[in-house]
Amino acid sequence: MRSELQQRIAELSEEIRRYPTPIARCDLHLPALLEERARLVEELNSMVEQGSCSPEAVWTNDGGFNAA
Repeated sequence: MRSELQQRIAELSEEIRRYPTPIARCDLHLPALLEERARLVEELNSMVEQGSCSPEAVWTNDGGFNAA
């Protein structure tokens, strides 16, 4: 999941970087790209802060009820 987010963020960043100028004040596409990238960056940062596994996944991988 993390690599897909990073890939999509890179794609959006490249699209934003190559966005044709001049940008009209009424343009709706560029702000949508910026908002999507910001949302994905926030989601990626949240994943990094939480770690890669949910607490339930960690508990299961550590043996759950069968842990030593």
